[in-house]
Amino acid sequence: MRIPEIPKISLKDEPKVITLVCFLIKNLTEVTESNLLEIVTSDDVVTQFRLSDALSVIEKKKLAVLDKVKKTYTLTKAGEDWLHEFENTLPVTFRKRLIRQGRETLRLSELKKAAKWRISRNKDDVWTFYVCFMNETDGSPVMEIKIHSKTRDGAERIQAKFLENPAKVLKDSISGFI
Repeated sequence: MRIPEIPKISLKDEPKVITLVCFLIKNLTEVTESNLLEIVTSDDVVTQFRLSDALSVIEKKKLAVLDKVKKTYTLTKAGEDWLHEFENTLPVTFRKRLIRQGRETLRLSELKKAAKWRISRNKDDVWTFYVCFMNETDGSPVMEIKIHSKTRDGAERIQAKFLENPAKVLKDSISGFI
């Protein structure tokens, strides 16, 4: 028997969007506005405009505060109270899915701070997945790796493996030389 797919949910009413944002702020550490945007706009859960409106209300009602230096949100006591009252209006499976999605978004965001990557094609029609690890303190390159493929699809598979587990890709690449 095939298990049916979880239906898509799009939030349109402001209280539910506020509840969703408070839920994400509480359950994801160091979440920024751009992280929230990436999480809630995927799968058309919330539009960018609704998110912007909800964040304005959240800040106005002091449900969360924005750290000006880190640019991350922290839930206040009022936000905790709001969430306690309205959290159950969001389906549990929906909340779990967004937390998984949010954690993956934050993981990739951290990876982007440490490494830059791209796929390109050279004049000999060879596709290359290029990754450059950056020094966290001064931003200078520490290590560059180029993995070549005959097809774009191959380069995209390498990129997907890298994004899934960068340490394993590096270990497998380096162990090939030993």
